[in-house]
Amino acid sequence: MKVKKHILYFMCAILFSCIFLSCSENKQQGEENQGTEIHDPEQAEITQKPEVSPVSEDFQDGENVVDVRFPVLENYIEKNIPSVYDGHEKEHYCNVVLNEKKEIEYYTMEEKEDGYDIQKYTLTGDGRKNPYVWVREEVSWLKGIKNKVHDDRITVFLGEDSKTYAWYIDSEENVHIVKQSNDTFVELPKMDLHRTDFQQIAVLENGNIVSADMGKECFVYQQEDGSLLTSFPCGWYESLRVSGNQIYITDRTSSYVQNYNAEQQVFETPIALEIDNSVRIFSDEDDVYLGCPKGIFRTKKGGEEFQKILDAGTYHFARENIILLKFFVCGDAFYFVYGEDGGSIKKYVPAEEGDEPDQSLTVYSLQNNDVILDMISEFQNKYPDIEIIYETGEGAEGSVTIADRIRALNARILAGDGPDVFVLDGLPTESYIKKGILADLMPTLADRKEDLVPGILSAYTTEEKVYMLPLRFSVPVFVTSGQESSVYSTLEALVEYSEENNGIMQGGYSYADLVEMLYYNYRPDMISKDGVVKKESLKIFLEQTKRFCESEGISGTTDHSRTYLQGYSGANDLLYGNAKFMFVLVNGGSELAELPSIVKYKNGEIVGNNGVFFPSAMLGVNSMSKKKDLAYLFFQFAISNEVQKRHIFFSGYPIDVKVLDKFANTDLSHIVVAGGNNGELDFSYFTKEESAQMIGIAKNVSTPFTVNASVWQIIENESVEYLKGEKGLEECVDVIASRVQLYLYEE
Repeated sequence: MKVKKHILYFMCAILFSCIFLSCSENKQQGEENQGTEIHDPEQAEITQKPEVSPVSEDFQDGENVVDVRFPVLENYIEKNIPSVYDGHEKEHYCNVVLNEKKEIEYYTMEEKEDGYDIQKYTLTGDGRKNPYVWVREEVSWLKGIKNKVHDDRITVFLGEDSKTYAWYIDSEENVHIVKQSNDTFVELPKMDLHRTDFQQIAVLENGNIVSADMGKECFVYQQEDGSLLTSFPCGWYESLRVSGNQIYITDRTSSYVQNYNAEQQVFETPIALEIDNSVRIFSDEDDVYLGCPKGIFRTKKGGEEFQKILDAGTYHFARENIILLKFFVCGDAFYFVYGEDGGSIKKYVPAEEGDEPDQSLTVYSLQNNDVILDMISEFQNKYPDIEIIYETGEGAEGSVTIADRIRALNARILAGDGPDVFVLDGLPTESYIKKGILADLMPTLADRKEDLVPGILSAYTTEEKVYMLPLRFSVPVFVTSGQESSVYSTLEALVEYSEENNGIMQGGYSYADLVEMLYYNYRPDMISKDGVVKKESLKIFLEQTKRFCESEGISGTTDHSRTYLQGYSGANDLLYGNAKFMFVLVNGGSELAELPSIVKYKNGEIVGNNGVFFPSAMLGVNSMSKKKDLAYLFFQFAISNEVQKRHIFFSGYPIDVKVLDKFANTDLSHIVVAGGNNGELDFSYFTKEESAQMIGIAKNVSTPFTVNASVWQIIENESVEYLKGEKGLEECVDVIASRVQLYLYEE
């Protein structure tokens, strides 16, 4: 399979959710990519961006003003729907739909020697008095195309015209749409769907075809002859929802949901958004719903704004990097289909008598953590009698800076009102250990010690006690193009190498980017064992950082979001530009992508940073907790294989050796990426050998790089001012030393 140069988020997410969670390969693909815009001059009036009306709590229905406020939903619980893959592990995700009877239909595909078999599972039961049961049946009407489908790319879906359709891509990259006709199918006339296979296709009540694609364009075609009726700019293609002859889809700025009447070919009242996250839309006869990591929203058809009716809280969909495949509303129940486990489904319904938890447990982190949110969801599903109260420092009153948040937390701990479980990322862990705030976790590790990465367990073992342990970790690596290791062995050596070559990195980095990369890879020894800031070490680090910025040609005009800790590889800088060296943080198996292939092309290598690793989702138990047994249960669940094998997208490697070994056996070299300035070069995803090499680096880490968030925030803010020339070196060193020293005294 050959895909475009941009590698990408949803492709990796869906693909790896199946590979590493005992499903067969799922090549559901998609990520945002700027394509060529298509406009029909004759439809200029239609394709113009509609004006957004002022946000209002009401909308006009003829001459009457109708109140669209809805009750805020509370006391909803999250329920897991059983997987369709139990006993059918070779099948994988094709699509999930809500049929006319308001039943969930789950379509799967399985590759056989003679092509693809498609199965349909219909969900029966309510999960309460009547257990859930999947009723399985073969989709026989698609047998005629089973050997024509290429590389898993087929989707079965229901049209608003009450017909069942499927669209697939053949070995020549041609797109076909077929419609069920009794026990067989009829193929629709060819449509101009050649631009991308990353798209969402739907059928209107009048039979016309709607297709939204990665190029952020939405098209409407005549079913009878395949002719293009109109097109208009849109947002992310997976936000598409059709209801009758209405099309709902976000705009390109994600500032509103477009409401397009495809029968009259006119835009109707747009629905204002104040949401940056990806969204999924659902509509019924009267209402339009929107689901996203911020919550579930609702408005009446014709309404001008969404009202939040259910807060995301600690539900599974609250995660920042969640992959939402589908969203349905059925009565007072909501359903989300997620990318994990090959396409898992969770249901959200009002709690009934007997659903109320008997006990509660408080978990605290400085900010929302996707790994913790995922675990809370799974924990509460397994232990419904225990309620998890998840608190973050972001909500603490008066907490402007990270230091403020930590002070507020410390005050609670001293008052005996601290949380039961800490997510210690960014917190002053050494201080907590010295003050006896953290309980020993060693008694809970008896059955799991041999299953965890030895170097990580050893790094957190002190006098046979373990006070904290990360659930995930990331691995910093150096990516070279054939250099000797001596040129990047120290920061001073790297600076000299950069100066000799008039820069070795490329990619429009900002001062903040390079400070972050250098600090995380060559951390200065600036705090003595007795807690005193060593100004000379700090001064040397800042001087060398400035020299590096100057040799790399960094200017003050670049001020984009930092990318290093997000795992951005910058492989294109190595391939297309003049980059000779890169810092890369590997956050999991999917982060490798085509990087090893490009490095090999450059005669370079991927080298670990002396066994350094970055821990994340670091758990600790409050020694003063009155619910220590529950806290230990939560920790044991967190390090269990059941949780460790869950692939939380871009969160880092799990600490379970068996899960890492599964990564090491992965071969994705069949995925080929078009590269080169003119597409003349092809680069494969990583081979099994390359994956095993990276896992070898990961399994041999031994030195944690633990960031004190308050200290880092001070260094980052003050050093950038120095690098930009807004502050002198001595002044910068004095300010950083003074602020850090004050913070250390307050710990």
